[in-house]
Amino acid sequence: MHVLWVVLFAGFVGVFGDDIFDAESCGSSFYNETIRRPTLARLREFPWLARLGYQKSPDVAPEFHFHGTLIHRYYAVTTVFAADYLGKSLKFVRLGDYHTSDEKDCQEFDGEEICAPLPQDIPVLYVVKHPEHNRPRMSHDLVLVKFQQPADLTTEYVQPICLPSPNLPLLEDAPLFLSAWCGSVKTGISVVPRQYRMQLAPTAVCTEKLSPHISITLHESEFCAALDLPKDSTLPKEVSLRGSTGAPLQMLDRTGKRFQLVGMTSVGVKNAARDVPYVFTNVLQLSDWLRSTVDREEQKRAGKL
Repeated sequence: MHVLWVVLFAGFVGVFGDDIFDAESCGSSFYNETIRRPTLARLREFPWLARLGYQKSPDVAPEFHFHGTLIHRYYAVTTVFAADYLGKSLKFVRLGDYHTSDEKDCQEFDGEEICAPLPQDIPVLYVVKHPEHNRPRMSHDLVLVKFQQPADLTTEYVQPICLPSPNLPLLEDAPLFLSAWCGSVKTGISVVPRQYRMQLAPTAVCTEKLSPHISITLHESEFCAALDLPKDSTLPKEVSLRGSTGAPLQMLDRTGKRFQLVGMTSVGVKNAARDVPYVFTNVLQLSDWLRSTVDREEQKRAGKL
């Protein structure tokens, strides 16, 4: 396993196109620690986490739902359902948000109050869906969102996550973490992001547990993961990822200092038991398409195509 982790780290450092994706500063783990129990995320803990803004008419204020993940100053990724929500009215990607009910986000850190700058609402230029989406059903659930203007990355509250090398193994005991504004029907959607430790679920187990709720044949562009809860967990039964569509599933490198995007929440069961897995878009499997698409879009933006 140690050899695999070394390969994992080496592949991550040499991610495709350092000129396009900043492998030196992406995915930084500000707090340099991991969780075992579900908890609330802290300010600037996941600076690539985005909220999607939908606006059917310029006369009405945008509504923010679901999630995206910043991978580049001009691009975020999400799922097809999130991109098409409310009649394909995705108009903004909000970056640097934390408490969705507060105008200004502040938190105490090392005895001092820190405050984040106001969130950035970046206009969407257009979206690019994976050409194989729904072939087969529910597969290739990936959308690249291109911005009209670049995100401001001069603040530590808005930074892209790292994209891993496409040939890296996703190990059974990989340290996986999901961050999202989410919650059960009973608790409602959280006003600050929650974070959960996740554990890969074997395909056979996943299909069996989902079968009473969803008929799905998993494709290589998908994988399953379930909440990784301590055995002595006294958490309420209503722990749920409801509302987490498009949220990033992140994996730490072996140093514990950088996060890599390996999945996005794609399919889940409403009010499911805590041991029922969720289906995630396999970003590792689809990263070749993602990288080549960003490369092509950047050439277009530079006037080379």
